[in-house]
Amino acid sequence: MSKVAILQLPTLSLSEARLDYYLKTCKNSGANLVLLGEYVLNSFFKELEIMPKSMIKKQSDEKKNSLLNLAKKYDLTIISPLILVRGNEILKVIAKISSSGGKFYEQQILISYPHWSERKFFANKMGELNFLTFKHEGLKFGVMFGFETHFDASFSFMQKKGIDALLVPSACTFGSKERWAELLKMRAFINNFYILRANRIGNYKRKNSDEVWEFYGDSMVITPFGEITQRLNDSEEMMIADINKKEILSARKILNFSEIAKKL
Repeated sequence: MSKVAILQLPTLSLSEARLDYYLKTCKNSGANLVLLGEYVLNSFFKELEIMPKSMIKKQSDEKKNSLLNLAKKYDLTIISPLILVRGNEILKVIAKISSSGGKFYEQQILISYPHWSERKFFANKMGELNFLTFKHEGLKFGVMFGFETHFDASFSFMQKKGIDALLVPSACTFGSKERWAELLKMRAFINNFYILRANRIGNYKRKNSDEVWEFYGDSMVITPFGEITQRLNDSEEMMIADINKKEILSARKILNFSEIAKKL
């Protein structure tokens, strides 16, 4: 059994105090692994588009240092999206931060729509899929961004890696709440692993427009049987998920999808 903390937050200020409070609470709750949503450490994408690169770098460097300090202070492993500035390039990555340091993994598949084109803005390299996977407390975890859960190839990768639980940081909006719940339930069910999703809250208002993008939260825990057992609302909250290896093995034995698939 492993405990994982899911933090449902808006973009945080540069002050370390709020994050310190939540990470201390996570540790006191018995969770040594923490998941944050997209655009929590950094401003939302549409704000980054018009932000000077120097300001993006300052914001990112301060948040990265905060994560490193707090992970060491509370002996935690923290999984969080982060924007990195390397030379002239701006990269969107998953940060895996622990007491021993930090590692960074570029997002594999980026949104590319006229109103929201991360592919155009970020310098991430597209190549053979290589998502972050790691072992923690006897379980194997995988990580992918919310957008990447749309693609079968992402889950073929995770199946080959034999993960027990998938961590999904996201920033979902536009009234897509139930669609996302159904997508992730289906993915958990047919792959027989847990999915833990941390979705951003808050909003983005376009300049000189009445248009507002609402980020609705709805962070959730889904079992290997495709059932939502924990679900947050639309406010700033946290929850602790118990990842049970016995339930994973039970789902795989009863449903047997992966073994049947090998014979197709």
